[in-house]
Amino acid sequence: MSESVDFLIVGGGLAGQVLQMQLAEKGYKTLVLDNAEHNHSSVVAAGIINPLIGKFFTISWRADEVFDEMDAFYRDAENRLSTQFFRPKPLLRIFATAGEQNIWLSKAHQAKYKKYCNFENIEVAGFKADYGVLRIDRGGELDIKTFLTAARKMYPNEQADFDYSLLDLVSKKYKDISFSHIVFCQGYQALQNPFFRKDLIIPNKGELVEIECDGLEEEAICLGPVFIQPIGNKKFRVGSSYTPNDISIEPTAFQLTDLQERLNKIIRVPYKVTNHFAGIRPTTGDRKPILGTHSKYPFMHFFNGLGSKGASLAPLMAREMVSYLADGIPLLEDLNWNRFE
Repeated sequence: MSESVDFLIVGGGLAGQVLQMQLAEKGYKTLVLDNAEHNHSSVVAAGIINPLIGKFFTISWRADEVFDEMDAFYRDAENRLSTQFFRPKPLLRIFATAGEQNIWLSKAHQAKYKKYCNFENIEVAGFKADYGVLRIDRGGELDIKTFLTAARKMYPNEQADFDYSLLDLVSKKYKDISFSHIVFCQGYQALQNPFFRKDLIIPNKGELVEIECDGLEEEAICLGPVFIQPIGNKKFRVGSSYTPNDISIEPTAFQLTDLQERLNKIIRVPYKVTNHFAGIRPTTGDRKPILGTHSKYPFMHFFNGLGSKGASLAPLMAREMVSYLADGIPLLEDLNWNRFE
């Protein structure tokens, strides 16, 4: 049975599903093609939303725009999907050393930080917080697996691997599906896409563990050498590692040891590791997403490279991608994939 859509979206992780929802909001007919069993990024992502980056407490790229759009999109999406998956909550950045505290104190006077964080001298259950804590506001977590499950029930999708040999670019058809546009939202699997430059996406393997622990803070997500994310019933997710250009999905003994060593630097209480798993993030050389249109095929587009900030970036990036596709509003140069040419 033949079908015709405005946008055929290849890849149904967080990027693809958010883009589909925003295109549907504009009235376009869409279909997502994805094999959820082969999605090794979104399905294992912690979904932590944090406006600060790294040991120098840098406010993330376009933070004001990103977080305003993120709040509005996920709250509206919860209503449309009749499911809860977005949880604003405080993040506690625990200073492990006097040096970390000094780095923050050298920046604390800057006005731009006031809307995002403030220093507190408090105790945090189970943690070594002798050098104080940076309380980060506008943070939280997105339950990506719950979001994806709800979106797939509401919006048209087909669970299958994409077969490039069945893509007819002359008639703009895939199997028996006719399309006006095709958008590839494949994460690191874009490395297998014959139409996508292989040097643009850097696969970055991340490993996480789950632990059981009695006596750790359970209301806030705690950050330090690792993140410690409460997942209920005295269980926590701990991560993460970063191994560029590794697309194996098997967890490693080396990273397990490293995660435990980093965790031990900031907690005071014993714990038991109950699970260990890995995923592959689609990152880029300049740490910005890749959006745009193929130079030869004006109906073929790419939406990728959201990296470890996908939970916060996806709504704004999808909004700008839809404005580009639907209304012809040019993409910013630092997003357009032709910036690498």
